[in-house]
Amino acid sequence: MKNRKHILKISSIFLTAAMLLSSMGAAAFAAEKTPAGTIDKLATNGSSFLSSSDKAGALEAVRDGVLNYQSNIDIKDYRIKAEDAGLLLDAVKSCYPETFCLAQTVYVSPTQIGGVSYISSVIPQYQTSSAEEYNTMLSAFYAKADEYLSLVDDSMNDFTKAVVLHDAIVMNSEYYITKDGVSATPYTLMVEGWGKCEDYSRVYAYLLAQTGIKSELVDSDSMNHEWIKIQLEGKYYEVDVTWDDPVSSKDKLDSPGRVSHDYFLFSNSSFPNHSGYYELNPSADTTYDEYYIHNMDSQLCMVRGSLYGIYCASGVVETKLVSYNAANELTTVYDLGAAVESAEGFWASHWSAGDGYYYTSSYANLCTYDGLLYYNMPKGVYVFDAATNTNLKLAAYNGTNPLYGLKIADGKLYGDDAQEPGYSGTLVEVADCLKMGDVEDDGILNIIDATQIQRKLADFISFDDFGNLKADFNHDGIININDVTAIQVAIAQ
Repeated sequence: MKNRKHILKISSIFLTAAMLLSSMGAAAFAAEKTPAGTIDKLATNGSSFLSSSDKAGALEAVRDGVLNYQSNIDIKDYRIKAEDAGLLLDAVKSCYPETFCLAQTVYVSPTQIGGVSYISSVIPQYQTSSAEEYNTMLSAFYAKADEYLSLVDDSMNDFTKAVVLHDAIVMNSEYYITKDGVSATPYTLMVEGWGKCEDYSRVYAYLLAQTGIKSELVDSDSMNHEWIKIQLEGKYYEVDVTWDDPVSSKDKLDSPGRVSHDYFLFSNSSFPNHSGYYELNPSADTTYDEYYIHNMDSQLCMVRGSLYGIYCASGVVETKLVSYNAANELTTVYDLGAAVESAEGFWASHWSAGDGYYYTSSYANLCTYDGLLYYNMPKGVYVFDAATNTNLKLAAYNGTNPLYGLKIADGKLYGDDAQEPGYSGTLVEVADCLKMGDVEDDGILNIIDATQIQRKLADFISFDDFGNLKADFNHDGIININDVTAIQVAIAQ
């Protein structure tokens, strides 16, 4: 009977903790077909297919027909002129990026009404060989979108959602028009991480649409280029995701582990290096034109409800971790460069240009994994715990070249080993990310870890600095029984 009471007591703790954790979690977003009216684009005839309910209805009908891989889609009730078939196809592919299987041509079955030729039905041409192939690709498209959308939730304002999704796309993509004989599409950008400008824009528009943020795709014939403008608090702002994905100045290849914000949230009047475009929604508001974010060339990461980035003032060598928000409030959290320099020496925190000179920029990038922040210095990778302001060197890098960037894939940290900033470099594996709760350091979260933390709390054992970081499983800055309970709940789930 005593044992039974003990079991019931532990079970109640599990249940209470589970309820507590679920009640604290903010709602996440899930990928599905693009909500009608969330993405728009100015047609070549100067109008929008979303400007009237009939045209918008036709777009939805074609979208749904494509998603069902229909060979003949009836739209006779929408009175779309046969001469607008090309505009209709372009609008469907633009406003609904999940229809990536559509070919560049479309056939229609016309009907005459009062001497005018209208589209009776659309006969789509597919780039996939079968419905099964398209459904497999669509499932992969939605699954990858869910990975991106897991980075944002309802607790964030739209500015923060826009930043996080923008940076994630840049970190995981590179520019190619074709690759291995395959032409770029929103599918290749979303799933395989490569594509051209319109694919960057449409994937970004698609992800924003899943969170309720409206956007407009913008073309410039003179630039042969497409970008996006997004709506925040009822106003539109220019964003060029493609151009925010840095390429090296010398070999013109993707700079891995780097993110720019040079073309993020501008008014028309201040949007640099763009011309020859027309738009449905002018971007007149200048709110973001002078924001600090334009001086941040690292990824911004959401941790413990705050947005963090690395800020480097122009012409000043510094690597400061800052918290940042939609009101343009920038607060220094930790001087990363000074901490590394103090511990390891000047060159450990400065990128050498040779002959006793150094670059007047920081080439550190910021990443997050399991609630911790990671950044690179020239010869090492470091971890920072925002809950306790703990800064630790995770791993030294002994390659010939410095590290000019950092990214995370499958729980591993990869640095950008480059000859100098002008070259794209090569991603090299530097270290594994820390797994929260895994104080045994065996890569597995289990009851042994929970027991070891209990033993630490009873002063039977002690942890090193990394063990203390991992023991704070709930990221509240304190190691206590709540961490043990949270680990038990995580194991049970």
